[in-house]
Amino acid sequence: MEPTGNYSKLWVNTLLDAGKEVRLISNRDLTSYRKLCQWDYKDDYHDATALAYCGWLNLNNPSSFLAIRDPEIQAAYQLLLEHERINRELKPLVNRARNLLHTEFPEAKNSKSQSSDKVDGIWLFISNIDRDGGKSKSWQKKLFQSIGTANKSGFSSQLIKLAQTICSLKQRRIQIKQGFRDSLLTPEYKFYREAFSAFDLGIYESVTILCQIYPFEQFLDGEGNELRKIKPRKFGKAGKPVTKRVGLNRFHARLGKAVKPWESGKKKGHIVTGSVLSRIRLYLWAHRFMGMGQPKDPKPSIIFLYHRYLNDIQAKLTKDGKIDPERPGNNSLKQWGKSRVGDKLVKLLFKELIGAYRRSKGR
Repeated sequence: MEPTGNYSKLWVNTLLDAGKEVRLISNRDLTSYRKLCQWDYKDDYHDATALAYCGWLNLNNPSSFLAIRDPEIQAAYQLLLEHERINRELKPLVNRARNLLHTEFPEAKNSKSQSSDKVDGIWLFISNIDRDGGKSKSWQKKLFQSIGTANKSGFSSQLIKLAQTICSLKQRRIQIKQGFRDSLLTPEYKFYREAFSAFDLGIYESVTILCQIYPFEQFLDGEGNELRKIKPRKFGKAGKPVTKRVGLNRFHARLGKAVKPWESGKKKGHIVTGSVLSRIRLYLWAHRFMGMGQPKDPKPSIIFLYHRYLNDIQAKLTKDGKIDPERPGNNSLKQWGKSRVGDKLVKLLFKELIGAYRRSKGR
């Protein structure tokens, strides 16, 4: 079956409830099989034929199909996407509302935003939602003394609608975060939490990684060790056989850190594939701990990664240990260093997860 969003979910759930096996083929692979059959046009008949052909060729190769997530993990992933959508929608709404405050209530245009666990008091006040009487009275007093138009004629309908939308989106974001916090506390994810805490991963980083790597057994063999394959060398009989770290490579791919060679004529390089959302979360984690100065009260693993970050950019450091602001390319240098930290974090996290998994099984 081709994954087509909400349309295919109904059929997948129905077939699974009926005890049928369901395999999903990516849209890109389906296009390749359709071109293999030399079909330049697209319709349901030729799509169905290409799906059947792909399924018949790869019937005994499950890795050729997309993984179907556990229902609970799939629900968490959908909430994660909703959270990202809310973040994208909030920024232009807040910017537009603050632009209106320049005219209507200029004393409040530079009010500080609250943490992600709270709704800003200024938007609650404009929306006429009284959550905290003390703060509401404080804003009311400032409004009486304001030089803006809202002092005499009140807030415009446009600003009120924007404030109401901002409040509803932030309240929904708080609900999603609380749901993530509660779901991570379930006993099923205990060893995941143990490994995540070794690197001080936040709620969103933990949920993003969990949605990509669950169940962790897919990276292990029957004895709970890293999944590996030993192959003989292609050229020559001498030398040790090649050990392919299938589990670690698959783990990298799940978290958006899979590196594949790319070559075209004289040009050579590599491309990074995998989950873009996971790659962004890993970079933001590195930016929080590495790019904003030395962490306070860090754990040993974070200290190791911080020194690794400094070593990676050591060539462009000044004598006092700070990046030279006069030297060009510093921003790209820091971004490269944080990306390298994310790569190393994936390797260390995989090792930590294996240890936590084996301890949970009493091994």
